[in-house]
Amino acid sequence: MKWLMMLFCVSASLNAVAASDICSFDFSKQDSTLSWTAFKTPKKVGVKAKFSEFNLSSTGSRSIDDLIISSRIKVNAKSVESGDKARDVKIVSFFFQKMMGGTDITGKVLKVNAGKVQVEFLMNGKKQIVDMEAKVDEKLSTLALTGKLDVLNFGMQSNLAAITKACYEKHEGVTWPDVELEFIAKIIKSCK
Repeated sequence: MKWLMMLFCVSASLNAVAASDICSFDFSKQDSTLSWTAFKTPKKVGVKAKFSEFNLSSTGSRSIDDLIISSRIKVNAKSVESGDKARDVKIVSFFFQKMMGGTDITGKVLKVNAGKVQVEFLMNGKKQIVDMEAKVDEKLSTLALTGKLDVLNFGMQSNLAAITKACYEKHEGVTWPDVELEFIAKIIKSCK
């Protein structure tokens, strides 16, 4: 009888441990940022900015990779914040406002593999796949995606020419087509 009671207690303990190992992951939308750096002048001086309005969606997942692969983002490109309101107005008016199909930019993850993520972006009515580096910081519970895109791949030659003309003096006649992206999201882990 004593052995039977011990076996029951061990079994109950193992079931409790197994149940506590069932975890799900999701993003905290409030603690996520989407920033970018564009470049101007022949010396390629960086201009940092962020989008303050974007919607991040995903399905709650059993692993971080599953969470990433189910991720979608929709960005209001008019929500530019560079720390200079006059600059923000010019970026929106001469670059993003001229996009075909509206001022939203969307992205969805297509593939996750060994610290690399493929994201399909839709901007200016054109889709392009952008390779991004993925780093998960378990201590801070964050995911960081970084990568570069070329706006010319999205058919935005006239947009680039318009912003270059509008900011000719400050850009010294040069606005570069490559843009660095950084997306940082807080990961929420809940276990039963």
